[in-house]
Amino acid sequence: MIMLSTPEPAHAAPVAIGQGHASVLSQTLNRSIIPRLIEAHRPHPSAPPAEALSEPAVTAFARLLLAPDPAPAFEHVELQRRRGLSIESLYLDLVTPAARLLGEWWEVDECSFTDVTLGAGRLQQLLRDHSLSRDLALQPVGDGRRVLLAPAPREQHSLGLLMVAEFFRHAGWDVHGGPTEAGSDPVRSVGRHWYDLVGFSLAAEVHAEALQRTIAQVRSASRNPRIGVLVGGAAFHARPALHGALGADLALADAAQAPALALRFLQQLPR
Repeated sequence: MIMLSTPEPAHAAPVAIGQGHASVLSQTLNRSIIPRLIEAHRPHPSAPPAEALSEPAVTAFARLLLAPDPAPAFEHVELQRRRGLSIESLYLDLVTPAARLLGEWWEVDECSFTDVTLGAGRLQQLLRDHSLSRDLALQPVGDGRRVLLAPAPREQHSLGLLMVAEFFRHAGWDVHGGPTEAGSDPVRSVGRHWYDLVGFSLAAEVHAEALQRTIAQVRSASRNPRIGVLVGGAAFHARPALHGALGADLALADAAQAPALALRFLQQLPR
């Protein structure tokens, strides 16, 4: 048993944010997704430097995320980009504080759970619209590697999975699962198909024991007897060593590091 005390296209479906975890969205954006997006994207060469967005501007954007019609929020972002707003400012000065506001508003009852879920889903769609696949060429360095990605049992958070999937694809990996197939069964998948690696995201540590059981089942059912298991997500920020208790091989602190970390691990396996 894991001791859970701390010893140290069409708009995508909304991202569910569980009770007691209103800050997960903001944590994921701040600690994992945003820094790598800044490095991966480049501002328009001819664009003038954009000033940091004001607090009222961020608040107005967050309100647009909660509006019945999502179009104005996305049109607002496109307008800001045409006016010269860089990717750096878009994600650091607009998306990140807007995500934080959604969580704060829910915590003080300024908006409902449904409202926050709606806004989070629209932020996920914004990440899709500005995905790495639009800006970077594929890098065929995965050597035909296949990875299966899935959320932990009973979790639906998919912003982190979305970005990890993007980085694996751009490293030339054959990517299966991810946020678009959150309801699929990874145990059944690894029994039917060969995968070099399976990756799980864990946002809330309350689901750690369920993930531990799933990892054990994956290893038992896998067609690949040496399948690697990678884990990441907000639950590992406070407890980086938690992955060992779960039976995983690797813990991911940064989405962009996933392909290189996974490849190094697989290359070190005895042949």
